[in-house]
Amino acid sequence: MKVFFKITTLLLILISYQSFAAFNNNPSSVGADSSGAYRNLAQEMGKTNIQQKVNSTFDNMFGYNNTQQLYYPYTENGVYKAHYIKAINPDEGDDIRTEGQSWGMTAAVMLNKQEEFDNLWRFAKAYQKNPDNHPDVKKQGVYAWKLKLNQNGFVYKVDEGPAPDGEEYFAFALLNASARWGNSGEFNYYNDAITMLNTIKNKLMENQIIRFSPYIDNLTDPSYHIPAFYDYFSNNVTYQVDKTYWRQVATKSRTLLKNHFTKVSGSPQWNLPTFLSRLDGSPVIGYIFNDQANPGQWYEFDAWRVIMNVGLDAHLMGAQAWHKSAVNKALGFLSYAKTNNSNNCYEQVYSYGGAQNKGCAGEGQKAANAVALLASTNAGQANEFFNEFWSLSQPTGDYRYYNGSLYMLAMLHVSGNFKFYNNTFN
Repeated sequence: MKVFFKITTLLLILISYQSFAAFNNNPSSVGADSSGAYRNLAQEMGKTNIQQKVNSTFDNMFGYNNTQQLYYPYTENGVYKAHYIKAINPDEGDDIRTEGQSWGMTAAVMLNKQEEFDNLWRFAKAYQKNPDNHPDVKKQGVYAWKLKLNQNGFVYKVDEGPAPDGEEYFAFALLNASARWGNSGEFNYYNDAITMLNTIKNKLMENQIIRFSPYIDNLTDPSYHIPAFYDYFSNNVTYQVDKTYWRQVATKSRTLLKNHFTKVSGSPQWNLPTFLSRLDGSPVIGYIFNDQANPGQWYEFDAWRVIMNVGLDAHLMGAQAWHKSAVNKALGFLSYAKTNNSNNCYEQVYSYGGAQNKGCAGEGQKAANAVALLASTNAGQANEFFNEFWSLSQPTGDYRYYNGSLYMLAMLHVSGNFKFYNNTFN
């Protein structure tokens, strides 16, 4: 009996070790878009029923459960028009954002849900897009980042200005839709994507770097930088001049992110990306425009996404030394911060290593950190941060919009479902 017990214990230890040891701590320098070898990080970490969990997450987000639901129908005078992603916000009242709309479309195309995709895109085109002859030239053709419903249930634009990450994800989702479903249905996805890319190029770039706002020069949001998307755009446009343009954008974006992480580097007190930066990657200190949500040097809600995008880039386009360093150092700080917090957690907001007393990290932040592991070389960090994410329930309640959207995107990334579908006619 003792021998059986020892053998069983040894087997369990070996199984546990193998699950942990399967983590790939040497991410490939050849991206999955080229190799076709998309990592399933959840499988590497020994998880099971992975696709079932991904599908359940989508069904909850796009279902009618009123608990995790973010996908809602829009009607006018009792007539159905389209669907939108509701940005549930107890502090300001619910609204509708290009960010959420484009993330919802991305989730839909990655899981081959064309009906849900079309319902969201129909809403975006009809209600979020500014007219091409808008009297403000900087708003022509861009998508109003925030909408609300009035007391009669009709949608209106609260702020006609763009949040350019929405346009980026719209273009990305549309190109994938074109590759997966063709262009002969309700929408010509490809033509819509090219129109969107031209809008980004002509309205939302400065020196081939994505702007924070078309009204402020030399300012960007590092979370808007998704260089893998720019390479994907280059591979899926028709004309050589556009291919070259987007390839140059990708190079500049990687340089900015690399410089940014160099400029915030410090051990172990910092190493976290910031909300805003200059075009050379320098963090912006303090407030520089009216109604700015947070000081520019804060690691906060937008900034959570930066290392998620670094992990995405390393996985899809190939890991470089700076990807690995950025993720290892940022997660290293958060792990360090957890051990120096009386609540045994890392927090939502820091400013140069100092916690801003905004509470412990929630689901969205933990989800973004799990995606970052695609660029990690630290098995200990992988065990810590991935299991912390995987053990979470899908967000519910008042703050489920942002947390839930990042949770959905992370599920796609860590399960091997976030892929680049390329159009073959280019």
